[in-house]
Amino acid sequence: MPLAEAELYSPRPLTEGERWTAQSLFELRSGGYRPSAWLEFLRSSLERSGEARRQRLPMARQARAWGAVGALGWMAACLLSRRVCTIHLRAAPGLLWWWSVWRMLDWHLGMAEGGDGRPRERLSPADAVTLARFWMVPAVPALTRSQAGLPAVILIGGLTDWLDGALARSRGRTRLGRDLDTTADLAFLGTVAVSGGRAGRLPPAGCWALGARYGIGVAVSLVAVFGRARRPAIRARPWGALLRVGGLAICAAGRERPGTALLVIGCAAPPRATAPHLSRA
Repeated sequence: MPLAEAELYSPRPLTEGERWTAQSLFELRSGGYRPSAWLEFLRSSLERSGEARRQRLPMARQARAWGAVGALGWMAACLLSRRVCTIHLRAAPGLLWWWSVWRMLDWHLGMAEGGDGRPRERLSPADAVTLARFWMVPAVPALTRSQAGLPAVILIGGLTDWLDGALARSRGRTRLGRDLDTTADLAFLGTVAVSGGRAGRLPPAGCWALGARYGIGVAVSLVAVFGRARRPAIRARPWGALLRVGGLAICAAGRERPGTALLVIGCAAPPRATAPHLSRA
């Protein structure tokens, strides 16, 4: 029984959105993950997404406004980079990335609900801060040649991670915010590791440690979601995130040995079990 199985692993009653997700994932699993099952899963997901968008028109308009502001901001940053410094941001890749992020947000507005299942009327300040971390992702490759720029953007990204968590705790967490935050971490730190490693700004040991941590995390999440229709009830330790961000920034600033040590220790920090599902890691 799909819902009974999902309820078994949940420390609280499932919200309406979580119940729908559990049922859809069970049907996908029952279909043997065949192409036809995936097509039906995507069709029903997009149908539900459209329904949520129609029911939450103010939130949908807010998301579009945020998308427009981000696109204009990226264009302004590209123009500014060409006029006042030697860093050249590329307009097209940045806009394509931002469009993809906005579409992801637009498709998941139905997840903007608290642990009590009550839908939120508006996106929160925590969501805006998380989107700022997404926004910085295409700037990272251009900053790998800047001695001060790469450490600075890493620290700013870490600051947004701390700030969105603080805002979420004070204003109430949502499933949307939780998953946006996790995805933003993966996109931002993954881009830092790949771009910094290729440019010789980050040591191979640090890149491998970061890749292993997030690779294992993604694998565990996929098994839990598609195997048991639930999200792993674990949460990253704040001090581990601090060590990872600090280690990356120190490596990028040219201090590879202490930076690598901090980064590896931070990547080895085990997650802790947590009862609430709606947490920002």
